[in-house]
Formats: sequence, structure tokens, C-alpha cells
Amino acid sequence: MSRTHFDAIVVGFGLSGLSVSKRLEENNKKILIISEAGSNASKVAGGVFNPVVLKKFNLAWNSQELYENAVPFYQQLQEQFQENLFSEKSILRIFKSAKEQNDWFSALGKPVLDYFLREDLKSNTNPSLNAPYKMGVTKHTALLETSKLLKAYERYLKEKDWFLDASFQYNQLILDNNRVQYKDYSANHIIFCEGASVNQNPYFEFLPIQGNKGEYITIKAKGLQLEEMVKGSFFIVPKGNDIYKFGATYSRDYCDDLPSHDGKAQLEQKLRRMITCDFEVIDQEAGIRPTVPDRKPILGKHPKHSNVYICNGFGSRGILFAPTLSRQLVAAIFSGKEIPKEINVSRFYDDFDAASSL
Repeated sequence: MSRTHFDAIVVGFGLSGLSVSKRLEENNKKILIISEAGSNASKVAGGVFNPVVLKKFNLAWNSQELYENAVPFYQQLQEQFQENLFSEKSILRIFKSAKEQNDWFSALGKPVLDYFLREDLKSNTNPSLNAPYKMGVTKHTALLETSKLLKAYERYLKEKDWFLDASFQYNQLILDNNRVQYKDYSANHIIFCEGASVNQNPYFEFLPIQGNKGEYITIKAKGLQLEEMVKGSFFIVPKGNDIYKFGATYSRDYCDDLPSHDGKAQLEQKLRRMITCDFEVIDQEAGIRPTVPDRKPILGKHPKHSNVYICNGFGSRGILFAPTLSRQLVAAIFSGKEIPKEINVSRFYDDFDAASSL
């Protein structure tokens, strides 16, 4: 039976799958994306593009390189689809105490942070915002419309017949040293970008990826009148027309990926501490983030199968991670470049038991 052949099959289509697909296409590779329609952590993400850990006023892991690669990546996608997908937007950091104000100024003494944090604090002039102290202001931060981006790219891939809207069936995957076969398709390589659902993947079940449930509410608040994003307990993200997204929660104790009553109650309670005006909850979303105990993503080749790869473990910083890590993975597959040890899946090879794993 003849099969449609691709250079690579990509399983999963969140920000990881999208970025890997984009990097493959940049390298003139023919690709097939297999992903079931529905919710994933990327589709419900708030879209805050921010290299700074605003709780502690320090940079996230490898943030400078990640930032420098991510900005042109998203700008190029915005140009490709001619949609407003990526726009620079400041974050107002609400201080809970005078000590936090002092910590902000201490952080400014670090040259790299000077690029992302403004020296001048902002006094609160918004009567609907509960900010008794002055607020810190970021620069070079942005908002990515993740859901719009994923939908635009999916439409584009479907027009090329490169997107299969279906759940992946692992028992239909056949591997040999030179070829991957899946139903009526074949490829040279297969790349798993499944996010938290990787725990159902028999090829990577040895990895310590844990799900972390995040929930958002979307509100309508005419009295809020915010243009910047605001960081207090959680993020308030303006979406236009008096609509705001608020979240997200963090929970390892969950039974499904559906919005919960407890999650909504927690978010409403936190929001009432940040704003004083009335609001109406008009939507609620939930997604499961893939997290790793050492807080580093996981990238690279399966310990047994040379044409099976993974790109996962982005946690809550997928927007920042995806452009750089996808480029590193594609360079490793097709150009033989080494993936850094600190993010290489090989750091977990000792946990792989060849006798009991695929």
C-alpha cells in the first residue's frame, strides 16, 4: 500500500508543536501535524510575554537568549498572517509593601534587568485598581494572542494538507531505523509535542513530566479602564472593549482539565483584592501545563529509537521557550548539532528501562 511520505510527523499542536512545525518549514521540510481539536494549555494561556520573574525580580532561566530569539519569531508570524498577534505592552507590578519597592530598585542594579524594568515607578491614578504603593513598570514585554495564532497557523497547515485533526493512536505507530509509519503516512522522523498528555505516551512514560492545572476567568469590567497588563496575585490582561483575562491558578491536585467551581472561586477572591469596581465573569477556561521537577524543558532523542524525538516540559513559559528550543531541536535532527545537557532528554536516560519500555 502506498503511503504519503513526510520528512517529519509532529504530534501535538500547542506552542511547542507550532514552533517545531515553523522551524521545520524554514528548513524546507514536508511535515504532517497530528493533533486532536480541543483545549490545551497553549490555547487558554494568557499570552504574557515576559522574561522577568515578577515575584522575585530576577530573570527566568536563559531569558536573554530566549527573548532575543522569540521577538523576531512572533513578529514574523504576525507579518505572515497579517493579524494583530504580538504587541509590546507594559506590565504594572503592584507592590504589597515598601520592601517590595526597595527590592525592585535593588534589581535595577543588575545590567540585564535594566533592559526590562523601568527605573521610574508609577503612582496609581486608577480608582478601580487597589495599589496603595507606587507600581513597578516593565519595558520590552508584550502580549501574544496565543489562541488566534494557533488558529491562524492551523488554517494555513490545513490548506497545505499538512494537518490531521485526530487523536494519535500509539498502537498504530511502526518504527524502524530509517522510517516511521503511522496508518497511511510515513516519515523519516516523529516529534512528540504533546504537552501534559505525554504521560499517556508509552515512548516517553519514563520522563518525570507532571501536569499543573491552570485556570483563567474572562471578565467584563467597564469601570476598570486598563491599558497595561497588571501583575498582583495573578495577571490582569486587557483584551479590549472592557474585557479582561485574569489568572492563572496553579494546582497539581486535579482530576480533569475542565474549569472548576473552586478555581473560579479562588480567582474571583483574588481579583476582588486587586480591583474595586464591579465585574461580570463571562467565561472560564482551564489547561494543564507540562512541568518538570528541575524546571527545565525536555528536548531530544528517545534513548532507543533514533528517529523519535520530544519537545516538552515548557511549564508556564512556553511563549518564551518555544522559538529557541524548536530551532535547537530541528538543528539537532537535521544538522547533528548538540542539544545543551541541561535541557537534553538524555539527563533522564538512567530512568529508562529498555526491558519494560518501548
